Amino acid sequence: MIFLDTNIFLRYFEREDELIYKKVEKLFLEIVQGNIIGISNALIIAEVIWVLKKFYNWDKEEICNNIELILKTPNIRFRERSIIIEAINLYRDKNINFIDAYNYSYMKANGINEIYSFDKDFEKLEDIKRLEP
Repeated sequence: MIFLDTNIFLRYFEREDELIYKKVEKLFLEIVQGNIIGISNALIIAEVIWVLKKFYNWDKEEICNNIELILKTPNIRFRERSIIIEAINLYRDKNINFIDAYNYSYMKANGINEIYSFDKDFEKLEDIKRLEP
């Protein structure tokens, strides 16, 4: 297995440099064919989302569609895939950031229904109680 960093996904999505894009495209072809097994994690997804939103000004729907593309790519593994998928859906449907959506999804997956936080965005989510110290 080989870990896939944020910039691999960004160089593919943004296609700023055609030579680098072709190299990444070839890498993804090798992954899809099963010659390489890739692995990544939620932090990489969070960083991809942040960069696409803040630096490249992508809209939320376009970001979500491309993150779903990553998550559906054969032979790219995410240990927390189901949590990320739920978080992407929340990020798309609610007016909250991806990190809050991920934390909520992580809590639900682990049977947690209370959070200490000053972030009132958690009040937009069902089945969770936000507490302040």
